Amino acid sequence: MKKILVATHARFAEGIVSSTNLILGEQENLHFINAYTDETPFNEKLEAFITKLDEQDTLIVFTDIFGGSVNQTTLGYLNRENVYLISGVNLPVLLEVVMLGEDQINEEKLKEIVNTSREQIIFANGEINKMKENADDDFDL
Repeated sequence: MKKILVATHARFAEGIVSSTNLILGEQENLHFINAYTDETPFNEKLEAFITKLDEQDTLIVFTDIFGGSVNQTTLGYLNRENVYLISGVNLPVLLEVVMLGEDQINEEKLKEIVNTSREQIIFANGEINKMKENADDDFDL
């Protein structure tokens, strides 16, 4: 079964999972860990989550910052079969992965989604200025 875990510093994970559930409806395979928000060390929270997985489960983990402590701790689980780690989570990439069917999950597809999600980050001021330059005089924002 496909399991998705979002693990971030503070409550970002909880917030982005909440947004995903609002948009797509409640996702029973989508989980989060808020790191450093209580007395339980992040590595213990992660280990508790990992140990509940079945061997045949596919796990896709999203973290907030590549090189950050949450990401570094999670890297230790990449030696397990069917575990993928995507760092720099944003809502478009999370939505797309959540909507993937079980049979669509593979390294190539996840790379494609990550690359496509990079195109979702847009400096809006520049885009609006381009639109104004290319628009007729009737263009209104």
